[in-house]
Amino acid sequence: MDVRKILASVEKRYRMKLPKTVVTLDFGSRGDLYVRFEHADKPVGEPTKDGLAIFFYGGSEQLVALEILDLSLFE
Repeated sequence: MDVRKILASVEKRYRMKLPKTVVTLDFGSRGDLYVRFEHADKPVGEPTKDGLAIFFYGGSEQLVALEILDLSLFE
């Protein structure tokens, strides 16, 4: 699995720049991927309009994590 390629695909699909530092990756059993860019106490998630991803923001409204709900669509 090429995580850089997946993140580049997310950037292209949602027309946004993601942080370059990845703190942790968590692969789910349902084909999902959680990418944490920095630690945040209580991140707030906002699903995308197409329902394929959730972007999580920290207290300063900075992107702190991303959950890709169907990884096969971004590989």
